[in-house]
Amino acid sequence: MLKILSSSLAVSLRRTNLITPRIAQRVAISLISLPLIRYSLKTLNLNDVYEIETQDDLQEGEMREVQVGPNKEDAVLVFKFDGQIYCVLNSCPHVGASLSAGFLVGDKVKCSFHNISFFVKDDYHEEEPMFKGLQTFPVKQENGLLKIRIQKELLNAPGTLNMVTTKDNPYHVVIIGGGVSGQSAAETLRQARFTGKITMITAENSLPYDRTFMSKIPFLVKLQDLQIREQQFYDQYGIDVLVNKFVDSIDTKNKQVHIGNEKINYDKLLIATGGSARKPPLAGVDLKNVHTLRQFNGVEAIREKAKSAQNIVIVGASFIGMEIASAIKKELKDQVNVTVVDNTSVPFEKVLGTEVGASLQKLHQENGVEFELSVGVKRFAGRKDSVQRVDLLNGKSLLADLVILGTGIQPNNQLGQGQLITSKYGGIFTDQFFKVAPHVYAFGDVANNPNFIIYQNVRFEHYNEAVKQGQIAALNIQGIKTPVSMSDVPFFWTRQWDKTLSYSGVGEGFDEVIIDGDLKKLKFIAYYAKNGSIVASASMNIPNVLAQFDLRLK
Repeated sequence: MLKILSSSLAVSLRRTNLITPRIAQRVAISLISLPLIRYSLKTLNLNDVYEIETQDDLQEGEMREVQVGPNKEDAVLVFKFDGQIYCVLNSCPHVGASLSAGFLVGDKVKCSFHNISFFVKDDYHEEEPMFKGLQTFPVKQENGLLKIRIQKELLNAPGTLNMVTTKDNPYHVVIIGGGVSGQSAAETLRQARFTGKITMITAENSLPYDRTFMSKIPFLVKLQDLQIREQQFYDQYGIDVLVNKFVDSIDTKNKQVHIGNEKINYDKLLIATGGSARKPPLAGVDLKNVHTLRQFNGVEAIREKAKSAQNIVIVGASFIGMEIASAIKKELKDQVNVTVVDNTSVPFEKVLGTEVGASLQKLHQENGVEFELSVGVKRFAGRKDSVQRVDLLNGKSLLADLVILGTGIQPNNQLGQGQLITSKYGGIFTDQFFKVAPHVYAFGDVANNPNFIIYQNVRFEHYNEAVKQGQIAALNIQGIKTPVSMSDVPFFWTRQWDKTLSYSGVGEGFDEVIIDGDLKKLKFIAYYAKNGSIVASASMNIPNVLAQFDLRLK
């Protein structure tokens, strides 16, 4: 398995001038079988600091996890790049994953959980999803030893990114949308030394928050824990967040945003309106206890009703549907029957193919989730305005106290209609800088932007891409010309039954799937090819190494 996987990666490595074909195989193997060492020779536990000594014998490209404090997470990562020794906190500031289980790729260390990468020479992150830096610590080389001094207050604390606040600068950037892409744009502007006014407008009744955990751990999440920043942050950096405000229209000619009778003037407008949960046009879809899962009030309603429900039907066997099925069944076990309905032959069929989809279906079935596949929904039926059953097109009916719709999202493109160009799938067309009109940019779930893996415009609904696109748009309006990278590899993940699947690339329309590994053990990498080129990969329990390199293989 290792040999096959390494050969595939070596093909990718040969496409860069930095690594020759002769050493590509060796580099690939070193990434997969990276030596992980967890030790220190000497630790002094002083009042405010730890002083650590370890051997100065690191090889180029080697990473070493060094224990610092008494707890397992009290560790740092030491590595050698370009002849220099660097030290960073071992816990990724996103969700605390161990960076020693990741990769050192060039001048970046990458987390294996969510593909975040940090520059080794400072704490700044390049890949998403992140709004925090990684702590770095000075290292001294002396008498064959590496000496590291760490302030205790910085251990397991995120790094602080350098940002400015507003000053006497009348230039006004308005961001419509309070999701992660809009948040990313606002923070990037301040990191890029923009001192003008920033206004974020959101229709929701909350500060920007991370939606990704709502379908994965719905019984545990709290809104305050999901919020990316507290109000103090926005006050400190001069970012005005207008909540519960619905933008009625935009006037690109006069550079105005209309909210009721109020008109807000802008110098640059960023449209990050995201998407709304799609409801199928079926009878009974508006009955009580038929819910979508897009906003936090949706997860609150679902978990409250789920606790008393006996039969739950989930419509949609893709990521939202399968994640929420796993979460509910794992939490409530035999207290509830969970059935997933979809018109495909296996879950995830359009994205992951039949083989991978079937293996994930088996995982769910082994844990008690039932399926009705290759069939559509005819109607939702009930009494007294509350759903009681789901009627299928094959004549079968399913009892349902609660129905959850995992039927995708539709981009919120209403503001662009009549003024901006939209695709047949609803996204707003952008150029490679996310520009859509003079002084107007669009990004995130609402944007249909160029992709250089498949050489066409696509619309992504991934957290990582939303953050990255917000960064690019912000840099461009600040005059730092930054196009979509030709080597950008989109990445997302899903977690079900305590198992994570990582996906890299753009596999839309794949015509071949190559499996390396064991699907029965859920330890594999699946490569997705189109017209003879690998365009995507998905992996479970094996590092998704293609996420680290240019994926456009020939």
